[in-house]
Amino acid sequence: MDQSNFKDESYLISQLKNGCKDAYGYLFKVYHKELCNYMTAICGNTKMAEDIAQQTFIKIWDNRKKLFVSKNKLKRYIFKVAYNLFIDSQRKKKKEFQLLENLKQHAYLEMIETDSSLFEERLKKVEQEIENLPEQCKRVFIMSKKEGLKYREISEQLQISIKTVEVHMAKAMKRLRAQLTIFL
Repeated sequence: MDQSNFKDESYLISQLKNGCKDAYGYLFKVYHKELCNYMTAICGNTKMAEDIAQQTFIKIWDNRKKLFVSKNKLKRYIFKVAYNLFIDSQRKKKKEFQLLENLKQHAYLEMIETDSSLFEERLKKVEQEIENLPEQCKRVFIMSKKEGLKYREISEQLQISIKTVEVHMAKAMKRLRAQLTIFL
């Protein structure tokens, strides 16, 4: 297919809506590097920027049939999608942090109000539930919560993406919350 036609944004968008993989490849080739640079400037992390850029192109492809972009605004649209994905990820991290802080506060209050044997029993239950997590999920959780490593550091040590670290943490928190809510 002649890719010179894709320089016309209206044509490119119409081809994307029709599921043309050549149009998608062209879009990726033209904007990927610049989008990565933009996201690196925003988040200060190259790996995270690449993950967000990848998520952006996936989201565009998944929603291609509903794609509506004003004339000559495609680049702006792509960068806005990426920025929104970044903001969403930051909100999610903040929410997880607040949940953990609430759990800590609740645990401290419980410690004060209950005798030490009950506390020991609960601590064993928490440790048991952590042990029951899937291996990679448990490793990520321990590195984050017990060792105090940041997601970036975990991703580098385990050679996985930051997004994968986020997924493991969300899975661990959800599972622990479900298992321990009954107990607390």
